[in-house]
Amino acid sequence: MRHPPPRGTVPTVNKLKFGVDLFDIEISLALGEEVTETLDSGAPARFYGYLLLRRPKGGDLTQKDFERNFLFDEIQYSPDAPAGPYGRVGQAIVSDPDELKLHRTMDDIVRFNEAGGA
Repeated sequence: MRHPPPRGTVPTVNKLKFGVDLFDIEISLALGEEVTETLDSGAPARFYGYLLLRRPKGGDLTQKDFERNFLFDEIQYSPDAPAGPYGRVGQAIVSDPDELKLHRTMDDIVRFNEAGGA
């Protein structure tokens, strides 16, 4: 089952995917400034996905465990940190030029996270 990304992550993924910084645009518009960024209407060269990482129910994972098994554009995983919304103790961004392959990779990461790396 696919879920939309958490709303706070959309600007980050859009910047990676399309090169547009929505945070800068929002601030410029709020200040009454003109938007100076050029919007590229072409198809993105890569597709990006954002994952919330949780403590597994069984087993222990470290950030290194994730990094040994998958390639990430960005990852932050702190299993000892207090859990945030949805049990989140980390997040990751992954990408691929093939959207179907990206979805498979994301599914693999979710299964890895849930199983505690097993």
